[in-house]
Amino acid sequence: MSDEEKLEEEGQEEERSVELADENDEEDEDLEYVDEDEEVDESLEEEETRERGASLVIGQGDFEINQSNRGADDPGDNTLNEPQFITKYGEMLFISDRGNHRVLVWDQIPEENGDPASVVLGQEDFADCLENRGITTTLDEMTSGLGDESLDGFTISQCEEDTISAPAGLDVIDGKLYISDSGNHRVLRWEALPSEDGEAPGLVMGQDNLECNEANRRGVISSASLFFPMGVRSGDDQHVFVADKDNHRILMWDKIPFNNGWNSDISLGQAGMDEREPNRGDFEKCGPDTLSFPTGVFYHAEEDKLFVVDQGNNRILIWNKLPRETGAPADLVLGQKDFYSREVNGGVGSRLASSSGVYFPTDVVYGRKGLFVSDSSNNRVLVWTEFPTENGQPADLVIGQADFVQNKYNRNGEVTAGTLNDPYGLFLDEDPEDEEDIGRLYICDRGNSRVVVWDELPLAPDADKDEDEDPDKIVYESEELMGDDDDFMDDDDDDPANAIPVT
Repeated sequence: MSDEEKLEEEGQEEERSVELADENDEEDEDLEYVDEDEEVDESLEEEETRERGASLVIGQGDFEINQSNRGADDPGDNTLNEPQFITKYGEMLFISDRGNHRVLVWDQIPEENGDPASVVLGQEDFADCLENRGITTTLDEMTSGLGDESLDGFTISQCEEDTISAPAGLDVIDGKLYISDSGNHRVLRWEALPSEDGEAPGLVMGQDNLECNEANRRGVISSASLFFPMGVRSGDDQHVFVADKDNHRILMWDKIPFNNGWNSDISLGQAGMDEREPNRGDFEKCGPDTLSFPTGVFYHAEEDKLFVVDQGNNRILIWNKLPRETGAPADLVLGQKDFYSREVNGGVGSRLASSSGVYFPTDVVYGRKGLFVSDSSNNRVLVWTEFPTENGQPADLVIGQADFVQNKYNRNGEVTAGTLNDPYGLFLDEDPEDEEDIGRLYICDRGNSRVVVWDELPLAPDADKDEDEDPDKIVYESEELMGDDDDFMDDDDDDPANAIPVT
C-alpha cells in the first residue's frame, strides 16, 4: 500500500471515529434525558407518598423536641411531663399532666405549636409540680393496732380538697369536669368548668370526703371504693364509667352522683361489688367476663356499644349493648384470637408487633373515622376504619410506626411529627351533627411529653411489605432462638404477660 493510500485510510478511520463519538454523545444525551425523567417521576412519587404526620403539637415548641417540661427544672404554662389523658369540651381543652401532678386547661383550642394553657388545677400556679402540693403525713395513727410496727413513721403523700396526685382520665359530663385523681384513689368533680388556678372541686367519688386518699377506703372494697382509677368517661351525660384499674373492674353509675362517695350500680370484670382479684382470682386465666388492670373505657351512646381496654390481658373488650348486670360478659375481643388468650402481641412476643396483637394498650375511642386504640408498649395507635365484627380482627392502619411489625419508640430514632413514645389517652373530635366533618385525633404522647394532633389519618402500610414481614409467618431457626445476643433478654424475663402493668 502506497503512502497516499495509507493516509487516505487513516483519514477515513478518523472520520468514522468522529461519527461514532458523535453517535455515542447522542446516546449519552438520550440516556441523561431518560435519567432526568426518572428522577422527576421518583420525586413526584415520593411527594405523593410522603408520610402524613401530626399537624399540631402541645407541650413542646416543635416536633423535634421531647424533653419533659422542655428541659427545664420547673414546669410552665406551656410544658408537659408525661401527659396521660385528654378531653375537649366546646372550645376548651383539658390535659392531665401526670408528671407535674396537675391538670392544664385551655380556654381556647391551641392554634400554634406550644400555645400556653389558661388555668392549672391541683397546683397554686404553673411553676409548681409537687404531688399533693408537697403535703405529707405519717402512718403512725393509721398503723396503730395493725401489728406492723415497721410502718410506723413511714411518710406518705396526703391530699387536700384542691390537690392532685398522678391525674389520669378526665371528661366533661353534663357540664361538670371529672378528673381521675389516680394517686389519691378518687375521682374529683367540679360543679362548673374551672376558671381560676388551683380551684377546688365540689364532689368526690371513691372516698367519704375530699380529705381522704387511702385505697379502697382503708382497704374495704365496695361499690363506692376505688384503687388507682384511670379512665373516666360518659358518652351520654347520664352514665359515668370509671376504669378502676387496681380493683380490676369497670364501675358504672346509672345516674350522675349526688353526694360524696356515691355507690356505683354495676361492676364489670368481677362477680360482685366486694371482689377485686385480677381475672377473678386466676391471674393466668382470662375470659369474656374477667379483667386485669383495665385502664380505658369508652361508651358510644348512639350505637349503645361499650369498649374497655383490658391492659393486663393485652386486649380490648367490646359489649354490643350496654351491660345491665354486674359481671356481664363481653361480645367481642380485639388483640387476641379469643377470650381465653392473653399473651403479648397475640403470642408473637414483645420484640415484634402485628396488625392483630397489642402490648399493654391504654385507651380507646370510637367514631365515624373508626376505632382507635393506643397500643402503648408498641409505641403506636391502631386504627380500625370500620367497626370490627370478628374476634382478633386485624387493624387497617397504624399511627406512629411505618408498618405493623415495628414497635420501637420513636422508630428507634429521632422524634418527629410521625413518631410516638408510649402513647396514652385519646380524644376523637368529631361534630356529631356534621357527617362531612373530617375530625381531629388527639394523642397523649406520654414518653415524648407532648400531645400531638392529627388532622388526617396516615396512609395504609405497604401490604406486600407487611405480608413479607408478618411475624406469624416468620420461621425462626432453633439456633437463632437459643443464641446469646446481648440485644435480647431472656424470654421468661421479657414476657410481660405475667407482669403488673406500670402506669
